[in-house]
Amino acid sequence: MELGIRIVFALVVICVLIYITYYVLRIVNKKMLGRKGEYIKIVDLLPLSQDSILVLVEIGDKVILLGKTQKSITFLKEFSKDQLFNLGEQHHSFKNIIDNQINSSFEMKNKVLNLYNLIKDSEGKEDDEKK
Repeated sequence: MELGIRIVFALVVICVLIYITYYVLRIVNKKMLGRKGEYIKIVDLLPLSQDSILVLVEIGDKVILLGKTQKSITFLKEFSKDQLFNLGEQHHSFKNIIDNQINSSFEMKNKVLNLYNLIKDSEGKEDDEKK
């Protein structure tokens, strides 16, 4: 009889310890997940596909564009707050800003390619003149 009482008492103590551990971990987990960054803020998200997304993050007076996939996070571009948040002058969405940046990148690429072709053509003409 005494052995049965000890076993029941031990089981009750173990159950109480499990419950206390569960309760404490739940409180700690809420505090960790509920933490908000004091200096970092996610401004906007733009899903590109099921597993990739563009993230606009504000850090101090800078705004950073990141590309996030399931396996990695990639730095894409850095902006100043003034570049993106001139709300009095313009009302652009995140999509418009990204489209403008992509278009300006392609324009720069085209200018570089055109310059390269001009240099290449002029070198070819010089070679022809030497012959």
